[in-house]
Amino acid sequence: MSIKLFRDFARDQLPFACVYFLSHMLVSLYCYFAISSHIQLLYLLSIYVYVFVIFMGFRFIRYVSTNREIQRLTENIEIDEKSYSAEQQAVIQLIQQIHHSYQDQLYEVKARADNTHKFISQWIHNLKTPLSVVDLILQNYKLNPTGHALALQHIEEEKDKILSMLNQMLKFFRLEHFTRDYNPEQVNLLDSLRSLINSKRNQYIYNNVYPVIECDEERIMVMTDSKWNTAMLDQIISNAIKYSDSGEAAKSIHFRVQQQGDQVVLSIRDEGIGIEPVDLQRVFQPFFTGKNGRSHHQATGIGLYVCSEIARKLGHRLTITSEVGRGTEVQIAYLSKMKDSVT
Repeated sequence: MSIKLFRDFARDQLPFACVYFLSHMLVSLYCYFAISSHIQLLYLLSIYVYVFVIFMGFRFIRYVSTNREIQRLTENIEIDEKSYSAEQQAVIQLIQQIHHSYQDQLYEVKARADNTHKFISQWIHNLKTPLSVVDLILQNYKLNPTGHALALQHIEEEKDKILSMLNQMLKFFRLEHFTRDYNPEQVNLLDSLRSLINSKRNQYIYNNVYPVIECDEERIMVMTDSKWNTAMLDQIISNAIKYSDSGEAAKSIHFRVQQQGDQVVLSIRDEGIGIEPVDLQRVFQPFFTGKNGRSHHQATGIGLYVCSEIARKLGHRLTITSEVGRGTEVQIAYLSKMKDSVT
């Protein structure tokens, strides 16, 4: 038992002790004038002191016991509150609530840190692949300097892969501060699509895949954030190109835009390898690559997770269906009018 504990107890009980002795001093003064015998007065005072000591001893035991139980709360040990006063129970319950809230926050921070660490480790590992390819290209070029045009083309392709991974990492970290970088506005969805398709012209040609836009109108306005929506579509289109697996026969990626009531539905359908049914249920989980990811070493398992988070924060409904060997279709439902959707 520490001196500090006893000192804290004495400080807490000082007001009670003062009131107790003051009241009995007033009684004693009255008895002094009413009782002629000094022995009876001393006897009365001794009873006061005796009762006070017994009472304070009992309170001190309860105080030490409560303090000890509060210390046990730091070890996450449940205690029995029935033997404590209502005030003590209220304090203990408050400490338990704070402790549980702290644990939940700590777990959330730890889970976020683990995900970030896992993502950075995976990202660094994937980044080594295009760098190794560039190094191999340079070594081959030194042995055969005449093929500089082909070497430059391959280096540019690897550069695009590195740039894509860098952008992916930046989007992942910026998601934590989404509300600081959110600007809802009316956006022409067809203009955004055409701009993205044109920016990936080389990827389409290289993979022997061609885009097809299907829309009855030339202007489709949706409520979204232009920059975040572009980031989401960019990832979905990149996946569609990467997993089209065209081989020698040219294949297409179909972009269909339809107005459905107060919503605009964008469908992006490829003619690629498709996704296994068992993997389809987990494609939006962070770092899940599935069977297709294992066959494509650049897959990080973070792209569709980022897309699902962006869609959720923007208030868009994102769904995905697929059939192995026939392709994958991603649908995004936009609102065509303003709605508060940031979470």
